[in-house]
Amino acid sequence: MENKPIVIVRIYFEYGASVKDQSFWKKLWNNSLGEFLLKKARESNIEQANIFIAKSGYLNYKNISYNISEIPALTNPACLELVDSEIKINQFLELNQDNLKQTKIIRVHPNSEILFT
Repeated sequence: MENKPIVIVRIYFEYGASVKDQSFWKKLWNNSLGEFLLKKARESNIEQANIFIAKSGYLNYKNISYNISEIPALTNPACLELVDSEIKINQFLELNQDNLKQTKIIRVHPNSEILFT
């Protein structure tokens, strides 16, 4: 295994967030921002990508949203976490900047202390 510095980026958005500027049919059938970004991460060959749906939480000072059913509320927080080299993460962010405008991005810098087991 290559010993390269990794970067972790967490992209927060509402579960019901949708992709902008899609065709009518894509808007109708496949408009999930999280799924779209996950597929884009795979296409960008990002080493690791995971979507986390919060059990409860809030974004941008809004009311607390609770995930108490099979389908979370549209305002329920979700997070796409990406793990890879800084170069590949930066390329992904640049390539998808238009769809990331409605998100909040948190980056864990390479010199941060990270414990591995």
